[in-house]
Amino acid sequence: TFVVGRERQKVFAHRCVLACRCQAFLGMLSQGPAGSKDSLSSTIPPQDPFILGNVQPEVFLAVIEFLYTNSVTLNSHIALEVLTSSVEYGLQDLCKV
Repeated sequence: TFVVGRERQKVFAHRCVLACRCQAFLGMLSQGPAGSKDSLSSTIPPQDPFILGNVQPEVFLAVIEFLYTNSVTLNSHIALEVLTSSVEYGLQDLCKV
């Protein structure tokens, strides 16, 4: 579970999908609680959300859509923010969309 944006919208996604498709998420999900060095299988319990306050929910949902489907539907008012997020998360293929 992620809590995204100022709106604190909950976004649900499979951690294994995110970790397999994106090195940035693998690193985030592999850190474990309180900076421990646990592996992905024993990291933060599912009830503890990741807080991503600096990204709009619609933008984060577009990134998640891309990670699941390798395609994304964009509109003009979020395209630049999705590009920024794709650079931040190291998603080169999303940068090309």
